[in-house]
Amino acid sequence: MADTTVPVQGGLGVNITIPAAAKIATFSAQQYQVIQIVGFPNEPNQPLVLFSGTGYFTSSAFTNGATVQVLAGAAVTQYNVGASPVVGVTSGFPTQGTPGALNATGALTTALLLTRIVTSSTAAAVAGTLDTGAITDAAVSMNIGDSFNWALVNTGPNTFTVTASSGHTIVGTATVLTTISGQFRTVKTAAATFVTYRIG
Repeated sequence: MADTTVPVQGGLGVNITIPAAAKIATFSAQQYQVIQIVGFPNEPNQPLVLFSGTGYFTSSAFTNGATVQVLAGAAVTQYNVGASPVVGVTSGFPTQGTPGALNATGALTTALLLTRIVTSSTAAAVAGTLDTGAITDAAVSMNIGDSFNWALVNTGPNTFTVTASSGHTIVGTATVLTTISGQFRTVKTAAATFVTYRIG
């Protein structure tokens, strides 16, 4: 999931191949552009401007995949590709979107983890099952050894238990007691294989 950086005033820009059903997320503090290269039979490729401005942009999912060009301006542009891409660090500070929530036993999805904070406030005990290694691998663009941290904030009067799945194991205490938070780090250790560590 490591972000990729497009250099300042990158000339012809960087062409990025987006897989089917994936999105691209970008950020720059200065003006930049995200352009889809659209091909037509017997015609030259045409540029379709998806975004022109500053700050954050996340595309819609590309049903059949796409080629996208990112043109940086006077500041570097960061990008990430995946089913739920997140641009991790901007201007030296980690970004934080709206936290996710899981208030009933079910899937503790990769999309929830990538919000970086997951809350649970229900009175009943909750078991959240991590996505399988294959599903996680498809959802994020990570190299082996890449990792991301996330927190589970349990404000309910019962326990929240993080449970493993095929290709996604847990090391450390998986139960987050009532009215406390648990800190976790999810690491890609091999293709379609992840380990989530309890780190706090």
